[in-house]
Amino acid sequence: MKTARISISQGELKGRSFPLPPAVAGHRHFTPALLKDAAFQLLENSLEPGPFWDLCAGSGQMAMEALSRGYDPVHLVELDRQRFQWLKNRVCSGYSVQLHNKDFLRVAPLILAVQKSNSVCFVDLPYSFWGRDGSCEKLESFLESLRKHQEGRPLPYILVQAPMVWKIRTESVLSWKEEMYSQEQRDYRGQKLIMLTPNS
Repeated sequence: MKTARISISQGELKGRSFPLPPAVAGHRHFTPALLKDAAFQLLENSLEPGPFWDLCAGSGQMAMEALSRGYDPVHLVELDRQRFQWLKNRVCSGYSVQLHNKDFLRVAPLILAVQKSNSVCFVDLPYSFWGRDGSCEKLESFLESLRKHQEGRPLPYILVQAPMVWKIRTESVLSWKEEMYSQEQRDYRGQKLIMLTPNS
């Protein structure tokens, strides 16, 4: 049986492909090509390429696409051990990608330590993490971790792939997000791209 592959669409590595990792709990967890290209277009209309964090990396395609498009350094964060080893050995081997076998909720201090005003975090959480009301506890926890560790350092741009309109339930997180970020949302065939741009 032929292994499914994903291709890089733009940049220095355009046309190169790599295999999808094994499914975890029945989910391969990758970003459709339409959303991938839209995400980078949205980013490139807003800022120059800089540090890039592919959180909950899944297939690793966003990290590799970022590398191809000149983002540097590129970080890939994946918690599942089997999938992490696949990404390390079958996708990122030989490329300048920094890999982290961690829960993305634990990397806020590393993201902020870069202290660049054009850092980008791409967040594509499993859709099972989203509530029917549009809430996402994990995403709120990530924002809370950024708030806790910011200490005056530049905040990253945050680009979220979401299955629905995002609703923040925790008032303290909502007020901090509204103070620190402006938000833009775009729809792509039922999927959402939510861009959080730092206010300062």
